[in-house]
Amino acid sequence: MKWRLFAMDTHFDRAFGAYTFDARCEMLCELGYDATYLSLLNEPAWAELPLLAEARQRHGLEIAGVWFSLDLAGGEDHPGNLRSIQAIETTPGPLRYEVALRSSDAALARSDRAGDSAATRWIARLLRAAERAEGSVALYPHVNFWMERIEDALRLARVLEHPRLGVVFCGFHWYAVDGKDLRARLRDAAPWLRSVNLCGTRRLPDAKVPATIEPLDGGTLDHFALLGMLREINYSEMIGFQGYGMGGDPYANLRRSIQAFREMEARLDRHPAWTRRP
Repeated sequence: MKWRLFAMDTHFDRAFGAYTFDARCEMLCELGYDATYLSLLNEPAWAELPLLAEARQRHGLEIAGVWFSLDLAGGEDHPGNLRSIQAIETTPGPLRYEVALRSSDAALARSDRAGDSAATRWIARLLRAAERAEGSVALYPHVNFWMERIEDALRLARVLEHPRLGVVFCGFHWYAVDGKDLRARLRDAAPWLRSVNLCGTRRLPDAKVPATIEPLDGGTLDHFALLGMLREINYSEMIGFQGYGMGGDPYANLRRSIQAFREMEARLDRHPAWTRRP
């Protein structure tokens, strides 16, 4: 099995201005990626929502996902949250929307179940919008957000039990939170797992963001073992590469990542037993 690959648009952000949408798509095509990705982190990114259809039509790329965050402390009429719902309803699809859940209320601690009620209400509203647009929603764990663990995302997904709802496994965010019990986390997530993104990463224990984001051939996380675990649970959806804050030449970084990934994938084909454990 050969996984389809995407690159998150965060590879292309620079202090002097991001690369154009067309330039990003052309790089991904030339490097052999299957799909692009849009993170709604700023107004220029929001302006690119209508361009997603061009990625398919002009470049032959799939759209792996559209990322945004919701604020659980915002109330039922929070303008930022409502903007995201409207985007689902009005952007041509079908698309998968990957949502990170945060709270601007410092009294709500990370992973605190006191936020579950607000979270499920907002996710239910997203799902109603996704149904109308024939799209889907996936819960995106994010370090230092309220929903920072994949266990949090799975807890919410089990409560809602919706066919258009899934979860994302983010290698960086899992590693930055605690990096524990990977095989168990992936097995638990398997029925809900809709997307995986990875990057080279190493821990920075005294930093505000406690791990790095690097090309896939860097860092201390053993991605060969991780891919073996994904094979064990028969994961067959896309795998993407995270690039937030990486800097440098995005083409060179993405080339390093896809080359490292394909080499590990081929090695796993030759030696599937190497990553198995008792």
